[in-house]
Amino acid sequence: MTYETFSKILESYRKFDKNTLKYHSLGIDLGNGKYEIITQVETIFAESIESHYGKEGVEWVGWFIWESDWGNRDWSKYPSYKLDENGKYVAVEKPEGEEKYGAHDENGNPICYSIESLWEYLETLKVKEE
Repeated sequence: MTYETFSKILESYRKFDKNTLKYHSLGIDLGNGKYEIITQVETIFAESIESHYGKEGVEWVGWFIWESDWGNRDWSKYPSYKLDENGKYVAVEKPEGEEKYGAHDENGNPICYSIESLWEYLETLKVKEE
């Protein structure tokens, strides 16, 4: 998937999410009831990501949106993560004053901190699966 397409999909989802919150503040619930559409949109969104990057890609996109707050979370208040010897991500404390990111690759480089860096990382997953 090109970066332009990936970015357009994520930005469209972000706008959809913001709009559903606005509707909710007006008393319109798009998540429940007769005309619920949130589940359908989330399914389309997840399937479009999974078709290119697999289930792990969907998990990383979800992490980026909800845990990393679209790359805006102040990670200086949270631990960073790295891969352990078993290939699992584990929390790592860094010395005070160092810039922190929510996740790192096996070499300690920050990953998934912006839409572009998320796309770059997912592209490496795609290559591994092929």
